[in-house]
Amino acid sequence: MGRLRLFGELIEAGGAIEGGGEAAPGGGHQIGRVVRTAGDYQTTSLSFVDIDTANLVVNLTTGDSWLYLLLAGTLYVTSFGYAHFDFTVDGQRQGATKGVQQVQAVYAQDIQIGWLTQVAAGSHTIRAQWRVSAGTALLRASNAESPLMLAVVELK
Repeated sequence: MGRLRLFGELIEAGGAIEGGGEAAPGGGHQIGRVVRTAGDYQTTSLSFVDIDTANLVVNLTTGDSWLYLLLAGTLYVTSFGYAHFDFTVDGQRQGATKGVQQVQAVYAQDIQIGWLTQVAAGSHTIRAQWRVSAGTALLRASNAESPLMLAVVELK
């Protein structure tokens, strides 16, 4: 029997959890997710800044484990510049100078930015950050058809 903890509820399904076998009894995978639909985001910052300090943040208490971090949405960048994306875990950036991924999107483009990181047991705060190389970057988050999502999955 596979087990998955989703928003605090333990969900059981027949078979193993894909890629991970059986989850720990009484434990399971922790998932945190924030979906924004209240308005678009934009930046002209040349250095990394939080996309939304107050509303696009996941707090998760984990064991000693790996976290899969995911940012998904629709991006547009003016002036043929690049948008650079990164994540912070407890205030520490995860990527190098250019972040974990850079994207050039002169037309609206769906993006999925993923990253794996290892954490010690405890409470963790995860945020998504971005910057541009030139121009302005816009992330759509204006309605349910164009949401912006930050998700964190604890892999046990």
